[in-house]
Amino acid sequence: MVGILKKKEAFSGGSVEARAAAALPVAGAGLVALSLILPHPSGGDQAAVAVTAAAMAFVGALLSFFVARINRLAVHAIIAAVVAATGLLIYESGVAVGQYGTIFVWATLISSYFFPRRIAIAHLSWLLVVYAVALAGVESTAGYSPLTRWVFTAVSLTIVMLLITQMVSRQARSDKRARRFFELSHDMLCTANVDGYFVELNDAWRRNLGYSPAELRAVPFIERVHPEDREATEVEAASLFDGGETLNFENRYLAKDGSWHWLRWSSQLAPDESMVYGRAADITDVKRIEAEREELLGQVQDMATHDSLTGLPNRRALEELLPREMARARRSQFSLCVAIVDIDHFKVYNDTHGHLAGDEVLRACARAWDGSLRGEDTIVRFGGEEFLVLLPDTAPEEAAEVLERLRARTPMEQTCSAGLACWDFGESVDDLLGRADQALYLAKAGGRDQLAQAAIPA
Repeated sequence: MVGILKKKEAFSGGSVEARAAAALPVAGAGLVALSLILPHPSGGDQAAVAVTAAAMAFVGALLSFFVARINRLAVHAIIAAVVAATGLLIYESGVAVGQYGTIFVWATLISSYFFPRRIAIAHLSWLLVVYAVALAGVESTAGYSPLTRWVFTAVSLTIVMLLITQMVSRQARSDKRARRFFELSHDMLCTANVDGYFVELNDAWRRNLGYSPAELRAVPFIERVHPEDREATEVEAASLFDGGETLNFENRYLAKDGSWHWLRWSSQLAPDESMVYGRAADITDVKRIEAEREELLGQVQDMATHDSLTGLPNRRALEELLPREMARARRSQFSLCVAIVDIDHFKVYNDTHGHLAGDEVLRACARAWDGSLRGEDTIVRFGGEEFLVLLPDTAPEEAAEVLERLRARTPMEQTCSAGLACWDFGESVDDLLGRADQALYLAKAGGRDQLAQAAIPA
């Protein structure tokens, strides 16, 4: 679609019209020269024909030299003048035959292609007037009456004019629809040359990034790609020029306000490999929503595995953590110890001071005990006022030292009891936790505020 639009723009510019008009007298002169060389009807003033053709060639060459200065009004004048000169050539040849009528056809084609139908009709009317005058003054009409020749010429050129103007009008309507689609598309449509510069862009680029088309065309595309995405973009471009096709490639592009926009690209190389057709969608909001969703999912997952009051891992997290540590201990044959720690007389404190005060004790103990552990240790809120401490790669004696240090840091004038159990590499999770809980029971039964250690089963 974009290629059609560009082609139409190229052929609708004044410079192309001017080149076509300037070429018309040169082509006419060449046709006359060919007709003089080849066998042709005798009669007429061949010298005058040759002089007229030479003058046409000279004027055409002069016009070609100054073609950049020829405006549309001058194009009309040139076509009309060439038609008049062709009428003179017919008169000077003395015979109204078809060889110079070809110039009339060319003039009709040019006026019908480049101008609206009403202008093409005006040019054709002038042509038919000139031809009528030439027929009236020519010596011979080669066996046909002047009226017959004029009528056949008028009908033939009118059909040519109508066909060409209809084709151009149909193409113009198609291009207008394509242009409307191009401009109104929410996607960022563009073409780029092989040097990496934008050639044509629709208004979606301005709406999304803030740049004018001229600003985007002023620098190579890659200069506004995020530095972290440039290498991947260059690799994708190289693949495209090797015959590949870009589908859903994403990179970040600098907007005029300094922000980075995520673009998702689809592009392909033109069949003649002279241009790249591209379509980009601004997915910045999609990326933001995805990031927010990932963050929300992370929060939900964190809530599912962490205690909301203390922020410590909860029992659900322990269900994943403890089997994993047991498997690691079995592979490495390192000791693994667990301890259940319970705040002494917490129910009495809670009933006396209220649940809010009890919650503050739980939070304070969680902070203090977590801070007393080593980096590889983990403390979990096991339930109520009970906490579980996981001590990987720790011998029983060392585990007891860690737990005594933990108990010593119990805050808010509280005390705690702890039950310690070391894994025997064979028992189940429930059995290990059962032994730790039994040791905690012994500590409480022994007067609380102490550590009790379960014996390793035989």
